[in-house]
Amino acid sequence: MARTTRSLLALVLGLVGLVAAPAQGRGAVNDPVYEQGLQWNLGRVGAPTAWTRATGAGVTIAVIDSGVDLQHQDLRDKIVGQVSCVGADGSAGQCRGSAQDDNGHGTHVSGIALATTDNRVGVASMAPAARLLAVRVLVNDCDATGCTASGNSNDVSAGIRWAVDHGADVINLSLGGGAVQATLGCSFCDAIDYAWSKGVISVIAAGNDSVLPSGFGDEPAVVVTATTRDDQLASYSNSSSGIVRVARWPVAAPGGEAETRAADCATGGSPQGILSTYWSAGKTNQYACLAGTSMAAPHVSGAIALLLSLGHSPQSAIDRLLATATDLGPTGRDDSFGYGRIDVAAAVGPAAATTSTPTTATPTTQRPGASATTTPTRPGEATTTTAAPPDTSLAPPVSPPEVSAAAPFDPAPADDGSAPGWLVALAALAVLASASGTAATAWRLLRT
Repeated sequence: MARTTRSLLALVLGLVGLVAAPAQGRGAVNDPVYEQGLQWNLGRVGAPTAWTRATGAGVTIAVIDSGVDLQHQDLRDKIVGQVSCVGADGSAGQCRGSAQDDNGHGTHVSGIALATTDNRVGVASMAPAARLLAVRVLVNDCDATGCTASGNSNDVSAGIRWAVDHGADVINLSLGGGAVQATLGCSFCDAIDYAWSKGVISVIAAGNDSVLPSGFGDEPAVVVTATTRDDQLASYSNSSSGIVRVARWPVAAPGGEAETRAADCATGGSPQGILSTYWSAGKTNQYACLAGTSMAAPHVSGAIALLLSLGHSPQSAIDRLLATATDLGPTGRDDSFGYGRIDVAAAVGPAAATTSTPTTATPTTQRPGASATTTPTRPGEATTTTAAPPDTSLAPPVSPPEVSAAAPFDPAPADDGSAPGWLVALAALAVLASASGTAATAWRLLRT
């Protein structure tokens, strides 16, 4: 009980200090979850230092996923466009309707990349000033064993093309295609080629060997594997070596591990996974811990947004990110970490932004089964393409390459004590003294 009182008192005094303090800079943001030290992932990649130089202003990240909670307090002000491409059958022109999330996965991914930061609620993010295009291509699919987001690759292709045509600079794809796609080939790779021809960078979760075929190594995309809070290779990334080996631009970023104790994803806890925004049916402004390469990818999308906001070209941003990555495995590029775990503080460091030509030439040969002939170009140049309409006769399934269910964030202290009445009253006084939206946050953090 004494420990509970001390913990809650420290929390209340911290909130009182926030009320009295002026607005803080990007190096010391005031989001409660971040201030509690629960977002270990941001510190691990040097994000707080990077924010003093770049915030992603003017850059748009498209999250192609299960959608986004359009009313979430940490995301709603970031959305500059949203659409559903479910049932679009490969055609961006058929994308219509709402991108409202019905699973939670896309909301979680979006929060890692660009949740509103320094707003006294919730979490901080990799690219605090970046804008969001929410593109729904997955729907919640439930059976006796649980629910997962699922869809098909034709809708993913449509979503990528819609995002490119609506101003995306970076496209996050925290999904994969399973064994069927590995057999048939990368059915949405033409859309990735289209994005790159327009200067748009695709970032893809590595998943495991069955997610993407070996031919994917020719594709102009950053492929991301996952690390733990101790900078080790995440357990589920052990099977990513095949795609990391052949990918053009492989890199690692925090994906965490599944929580073994619910109390770890709570005030006073020590999350093993990544704590971010979330959606749950019938609830508002949710947060949760998840682990997977799906969580690693948006760290990279956010990092690239920071570099683009400094004036780097798409290729220069990728080159810089890879060149400054922390080498965790054997010296140089390897099959576990690619070029290493990203270090965005080093990436946005003192070196001036430059432009460059691709370090790996765009292939001049078609992929097996491709129905288009494309003249290789650098990002931003016009592309000469003769293409047949998308083949919609067979659309391989896609779904997030996840390894565990979400662990909801518990804003109550992890030691299970109850708050004394006087302490709650003190919190209320602190709330009344605030002209900001701290009230609901303070109460949620204190109640048990």
